[in-house]
Amino acid sequence: MAQKEDSVSPDTGVSSDARVSPDKFISEDTVWSGRILIDGTVRVAKGATLTISPGTDIAFVRRDADADGLGDAVLAVEGRLMAVGTREQPIYFHSAAENPQPGDWLEIRVDFSQEVHLRYCDIRDSAYTLHAHFTRGVVEDCTIHHNIDGCRLGQAKFIFRNNLIEHNQGKGINFRNSSVEVHHNILRHNGSGVFLFESDRSFDIHHNNIYGNLDSVRLGDFYTGDVAVHDNWWGSADPEVARSTIYDRSKDPEIGQVIIQPSESWVADTGPRDALQIVPAWEYATDGYIDADLIAGEGRLFVAGWDGALHVLNGQGEPLWTRNFSDILDATPVLANGQIFVQSWSRKVYALDAATGEVRWRFDYSPSRADDHRQAGLLVVDDLVLVPSWNGTLFALDMASGERRWSFFGGMPLRARPVRDGDNLYLAGGDGTLSALATDGSLRWQKSLGSPLLSSPALLPHAVAVVSREGQVIVYDHNGQTLWQRELDEICYYGAPLYHDGALFVATAGNGLWKLDAATGNVIWRAALAGPSYATPLANNGRIFIGDNSGTLQVFGTDSGDLLAQHKIYREIQGQPLIWAGKLLVGSRDHKVHAFTLVEQLMP
Repeated sequence: MAQKEDSVSPDTGVSSDARVSPDKFISEDTVWSGRILIDGTVRVAKGATLTISPGTDIAFVRRDADADGLGDAVLAVEGRLMAVGTREQPIYFHSAAENPQPGDWLEIRVDFSQEVHLRYCDIRDSAYTLHAHFTRGVVEDCTIHHNIDGCRLGQAKFIFRNNLIEHNQGKGINFRNSSVEVHHNILRHNGSGVFLFESDRSFDIHHNNIYGNLDSVRLGDFYTGDVAVHDNWWGSADPEVARSTIYDRSKDPEIGQVIIQPSESWVADTGPRDALQIVPAWEYATDGYIDADLIAGEGRLFVAGWDGALHVLNGQGEPLWTRNFSDILDATPVLANGQIFVQSWSRKVYALDAATGEVRWRFDYSPSRADDHRQAGLLVVDDLVLVPSWNGTLFALDMASGERRWSFFGGMPLRARPVRDGDNLYLAGGDGTLSALATDGSLRWQKSLGSPLLSSPALLPHAVAVVSREGQVIVYDHNGQTLWQRELDEICYYGAPLYHDGALFVATAGNGLWKLDAATGNVIWRAALAGPSYATPLANNGRIFIGDNSGTLQVFGTDSGDLLAQHKIYREIQGQPLIWAGKLLVGSRDHKVHAFTLVEQLMP
């Protein structure tokens, strides 16, 4: 049977590419693509196949006619449902509400279907997500989040593999009397990771990472048998901590027991699968090391180098202008209000016109015994340029004139750029002092760690994280109270910790890339780098990019921790990677800026 391309006309107020589906019955094979708006119930008849193309966006209108507190919109399937997206073109199921909430729409309801295949789907804002009975299906490489329940299965046969199931209020995976295999998923921050209501069939839950849920596995009130699950990681290598995440007979004597046989560490190859290739695009050669982070803005790329020059390039790597300062530049410049601000090893700070390189003003500061390597990057705060100096003084300069407005001694030397969070400035000192300042330079609080702080602090929601040279990670709240600390037992130099999606990523000189839970400091995973790293990681599109002193640029999955791609440059990469103008960019001690194209690899 030929497939029909659905083409319902849009209602008033709906974008021109949206097709509004009120209560509708699909009785023949149909393909959806583009934007679909469901207002009511769409039913797919037995014998018909609904195929949803990659990149399709399906939004559900919230209506609650029965006043039960849940949205009524449903995609109901008795035929076949084939929703197979790709990593770059996932299929989206979500609320059409301006401020979406879990339960805005009811579910994908599938009954008596011989085949359901959901792959690379992003499903959110529903009550029950996938609600299936007497159905066979596969759910893989999907992200299921911010629903009430991540699924409800009854008398069904399903495989759940390589999914990310997180932030669902109730259950991540919920089944009753079903044959289910659950493997290589990440289930985190749900009410219950896996909920077993009752079962008279075999199932297998193995090689998953299940952590940070209120209960990792919970047995229902009527589940009296014992359950064995194996080779899952439960958020800790400690078996007792792992056991404490299970709700079974140990907490309710009327129900069964879960025997967990845990993995001692993070399970690899979990979550939605990803693969890419790093392909060289262009290079730009200078006459010195490039250690500073590359800066982009206003259609230009700014490159500070040990050759004493600031090079300005376009998106194709072609030079626009160069300004030579006759001394080493390894501090990361800052761009603001049409000006680029730079400091050199001769202890001079320059304000340049970003379009022409013309010098607007210059500021000089005094020498110190720490004048030997690695200057701190600059920061713009309102109308001030903040300059951390080798001599331990943080200078606040008027952006327009370069005149000193205030200064603060933060401990000698200052090798890390300060950061700002609202009214607080955080300054890390090479003598181990962390200072919290007001934006007028007055001290709010100060901590002494006893080990040099050589990298910038990282801002967390309502907190700040620092990493000492000895590998101690400490998180303080805005009042200076310690929230947690973690010993990595690896040396850390200039690479700053990176906060991203509830986690801290730390690259070390001990060849490690660590992912820590930002709320607790618990280790989620540690990936091995090709060499010691002095660089700050970059998070982008579900990936972590990091360079190291072996000259290797590596890409890891932010969730999985898996190595996705790498490229060898053969000289040190000490700056943070940058994605700009459609390219991945790094500077290196081979004196070059390297630009790469990221080529997505289709998963089998």
